Parts: sequence; C-alpha cells; structure tokens
Amino acid sequence: MRKNVGSSSRATATWNSHNIVIFCDLCIKEVEAGRRPGTHFNKDGWENLKLNFKKETGHEYGKVQLKNKWDALKIEWKLWKELVGKETGLGWNPSKGTVDASDEWWTNKIQINPDYGKLRKKGISPEMEEKLDRMFMNSHW
Repeated sequence: MRKNVGSSSRATATWNSHNIVIFCDLCIKEVEAGRRPGTHFNKDGWENLKLNFKKETGHEYGKVQLKNKWDALKIEWKLWKELVGKETGLGWNPSKGTVDASDEWWTNKIQINPDYGKLRKKGISPEMEEKLDRMFMNSHW
C-alpha cells in the first residue's frame, strides 16, 4: 500500500506557467550535468527532477507525470520550430503571447499543418523557446 498518494503514477499533474518554468530550469540543470544521455534522463536525472521539483513547488510528481510533461513540451517545441524556425521577419507580441503575422501567413501555415492553429492564440515566448532549446537541442529526436 502506498503512503503517499501524490506520487501515484495515476494522479493527474496540474501544471501552471510558473511550475512549467521551474520544471524547465530543473531539466536544463540535469541536461547540462550530463544526465540525459539520449532522448530522456537517466535514473539519477529523473530522481533529481522529482526531488528538486517537490522542493521548489511542493508538488510530489512521479516519473510518469514528469516524463509526460517533458514529452508534451518536446512535441510543442518541435511544432514551434517547424512553424517559425526558418521564418524571417516575424515579430513577437508579448502582450498577446503570439507571433505577429498576417492572417494570410497563418492561413497558409495552418493549411500545411492544422496543428499550427493551436500556436496562433498562444505561442512560445522567446524566453521559453531559449529554455526549450537548451532542453531538447542535440537530443536524438
């Protein structure tokens, strides 16, 4: 019997933007310490993430919840890189949290990949993109 329900792999993790930033910062620390030998963390990396995330946020998430967030962020990052990675002349609207681009640009992009539509109302800020780059660059994706 488990004593701590919060570490259950079935518990749903709740993520707000503050906790996502903390998670990213902790992931960067583990990546830069060499504890992501391939596409995911090694055993020590996951343990450090669990312990430090609990210390920083008070949330006791297990490896499953943390890995799910890692995977979801990676999917969003890859989609973002496909959308804006090679584009020039795009701006960032910090008040809206979106890319400054014409309706025509968005229509064309969404025709190419309908998943881009979800990034129209909420994009990845330059600060967050830099964090995600540090987390996922040079991984075998």
